[in-house]
Amino acid sequence: MRRTSAALRGKPVGAPLMQIVKKLQMKQKIITIISILFFLNIASAEMTRLVSPIDPLPQELVPVLFERINNNEKIEIHLLHQALNCPQITLRAYTARILGEQGDETSIPYLIDALSDDSLHVGAMYLKPGMNTTRYWVNESLKRLTGEDFGFVWDDSKNTRIESILRWREWYFEKYTD
Repeated sequence: MRRTSAALRGKPVGAPLMQIVKKLQMKQKIITIISILFFLNIASAEMTRLVSPIDPLPQELVPVLFERINNNEKIEIHLLHQALNCPQITLRAYTARILGEQGDETSIPYLIDALSDDSLHVGAMYLKPGMNTTRYWVNESLKRLTGEDFGFVWDDSKNTRIESILRWREWYFEKYTD
């Protein structure tokens, strides 16, 4: 005689299983609410950051960081996170690339937040189009750190980029939150 699960035989499913199901349903509701809020607040994405805003890299450290990058020195992760938020466009792009090379998963939420960076470094020659944007390097670093790719393309329309950012955010919440 074939065995069937208690749920298929009409018997109640165990309490631990029901708790897991309820927790997953709540998690999905939270992700949906965050996604809706993100769409409603496109102009003010700061309100929906994955990580609390941090102070940008102090201006006096910008040349120091450029020198350390040029010398291929290891840079402390907190300085890179600050540099990702600094006014120096080129440094933000370099920082996004380096965060992927360092392989520190604590950078993932900072990188996802930085996907909305609209900066463009004009006047430099790059091997591929897009390499002059922070968001190009952010996406490359995210793919390198996570092995995931949610279709983000640096020069897609803003709405299309936002859809990709939402997929990254949903993945992050599913993977890193309880």
